[in-house]
Amino acid sequence: MRDLTQDTITDYIAASFASSQSPRHVELMTGLVKCLHGFIREVDLSHSEWAKLLAFFYRVGDKTTETRDEFMLLSDVMGITSLVDLLASTKNPEATPASPLGPFYLENAPIIQQGGTLCRAGEPGIPLVFKGTVTNEHGVKIENALLDIWHNADSGLYSNEDETQDDMNNRGRIYTDEQGRFTLNTIRPKPYSVPMDGPVGDLLNAFERSPWRSAHLHVVVSAQGYESVITELFFSDCEYIDIDAVGGVRPSLTHEPSYINTDRGETLSIDHHFRLRPLCQEPASL
Repeated sequence: MRDLTQDTITDYIAASFASSQSPRHVELMTGLVKCLHGFIREVDLSHSEWAKLLAFFYRVGDKTTETRDEFMLLSDVMGITSLVDLLASTKNPEATPASPLGPFYLENAPIIQQGGTLCRAGEPGIPLVFKGTVTNEHGVKIENALLDIWHNADSGLYSNEDETQDDMNNRGRIYTDEQGRFTLNTIRPKPYSVPMDGPVGDLLNAFERSPWRSAHLHVVVSAQGYESVITELFFSDCEYIDIDAVGGVRPSLTHEPSYINTDRGETLSIDHHFRLRPLCQEPASL
C-alpha cells in the first residue's frame, strides 16, 4: 500500500499525467501541479480558505455569459494575460507586442471601407482619425490585412454592457489597401473601471486595488500567412497610464496626442505601424 505524505503527494500526482503522448501536455500539467502544490505549502492553506477559493471560482463561472467573460477578467487583473503576452513578445521583438483582449470582444463586427466610421451618427466624444500601416517584420507592406477594432463610448461603456448603444457601436473591421494602409474615423475612447459588479470586482475592493484601465483602442490584426496579434493602443496623457489595472500598457503602443483639422473640427489623430510575424510550423509534439 502506498503511503502518501505531504512530501510525496506532489510527485505522485504529477507522475499520473506523464502518460500523455504529447510532451508539451506533460510539461504543462506536471508544472501546474508542482506550482499549485508549492503555493499551498508556502501559504499553509487551510480547509476553510480552500473552500472560499473554490466558492470564488464558482461565482466567476456563474458570472460568465456569452457577452461577458469573467474568467478573462480575472486573468487580466491577476496579470496572467499580460505575462503571457510579454513572454510571447520577447520571442518576437520585431513584431507588434501583444496586449490583453479584454472581456468585451464581439465577433463579426461590420466591415467598413477606407475612411469609414466605427461609431453611430452623432456619437458624442472627441473625434479621432485612426490610420496606419501593416507590414511584416522587415517593413514589407501587407495588402488585405484585416484589423478588427473596438473601444468604449464617451460614457466609458462598451456596446455589450450598455443597452442604449447599438450592438456593434464603436466596432468594425477594415482591410488594408494595396499599400498596406488603413484609415477610419471614430471617437477617442475613455478610461474606465473594469466591471465591479461581480466576483472580480469584489476581489479588487477587498484589496483596495484601482479598477481603472487607461484609455485604449483594442485591435486584432490578422493576415494570411502571418501570426495574428491581439493588442491595444494607449494615449500618453491619460491619468491612468501608469496604473492600468491589467498591466496592459506598453511604451511602443502608447501615442502622444496630436491634432489635425478635419470637417469634424479639431480632431485627434493616431498613426500606428503594425508589424506581423510570419507563421511558423508548430512542433509535432504539440
